[in-house]
Amino acid sequence: MSDQKNLYIIGAFVISLVIFFILNDYLLTAIALIIIVGALVWGKKLDKRTGTLCFVLFVIFGISYYYFFSPGLYIAKNQGTVLSDNWFQALNWMNNNTPECAVVATYWDPGHFITGIARRGVVFDGASQGSTRTVIIDGVNVTTSRIQDIATTLYTDNETLAMNILKKYRRSCGEMYYIASNDLIGKSVWWSYFATWDPVNKGRQLSYAFANLAQAKPLVGQTNVVAYIYPVGNQQIVVKDENGVLTAYLQQGTQLAEIEKLIFATPDGVLSQKITENAPVKGTLYLEPSRQAVIYMPPEIENSLFTRMYFFHGAGLQNFEFVNNWGGEVKLFKVKFDDMPQNATYLGQKLESAEWG
Repeated sequence: MSDQKNLYIIGAFVISLVIFFILNDYLLTAIALIIIVGALVWGKKLDKRTGTLCFVLFVIFGISYYYFFSPGLYIAKNQGTVLSDNWFQALNWMNNNTPECAVVATYWDPGHFITGIARRGVVFDGASQGSTRTVIIDGVNVTTSRIQDIATTLYTDNETLAMNILKKYRRSCGEMYYIASNDLIGKSVWWSYFATWDPVNKGRQLSYAFANLAQAKPLVGQTNVVAYIYPVGNQQIVVKDENGVLTAYLQQGTQLAEIEKLIFATPDGVLSQKITENAPVKGTLYLEPSRQAVIYMPPEIENSLFTRMYFFHGAGLQNFEFVNNWGGEVKLFKVKFDDMPQNATYLGQKLESAEWG
């Protein structure tokens, strides 16, 4: 009789679980279980104590499912892969095409992937964000923060400063590579913050502003003039094309204020820069070749090393040699220490033109 009772208990649970996964509704399944167990108790197949135990066990199962298993299942189904194909190809390329003693410099986020897949050393990773490095400079021990060092190499427009920082992290073979990736665009608020951080004033958070094309329309009463409209919050960026001559504005209400610098690709694929002296809006507007989007760069980071590496493939840089590009997502540069100029500075260097890559 005991075996028969166990069979009824197992049957009740199996039926309720089948109902649960079909309906995916805890309340309806609990009602169904009450009916099944109640029928077994009423039919003298189970005593009330065993029926109550069945229901309590089901409640425990339901709570565990909803609060632990179900959220994990949802995340597993919707998270997608951690690494994109571009990143995976880039890391494997580094593993196969760079010396084992090479060091890869970039922000900390992909550090573990670089060491785990590319098998190359990094300046820092997620486990060493706050770590420091002590080096001897002119006979004096100097301790610096790794996160501030790399943030500074992204933020600065002084190439010599960046090289002096990076040379502290070389290994015996001296070979180093630098990754400029598209996730660092959105993370500019953090690397700009740590690059400018000090104990008194803390840091400044600076970011690139993206805007997608909303419409392109001819201007009434003007021949061969098309206005490209890019909304940004309660403002909009307007790029006016007048017979091939481009001018960029920030529009607030009915007021148009010209943006100081505009970078765009000419029909033959060459990047050009238009500068309007004394324009009221400082900074640079980067117009994508398709004109489907624009990126506004504040003055503080418009000429940063990251801007020049990621957006302009290293144009104007002497010590960062473009190596490879994976889907526009990951761009790799070789750091050229042997060619490091003495007492050189690149503050305010202009990007007159560069081949569009």
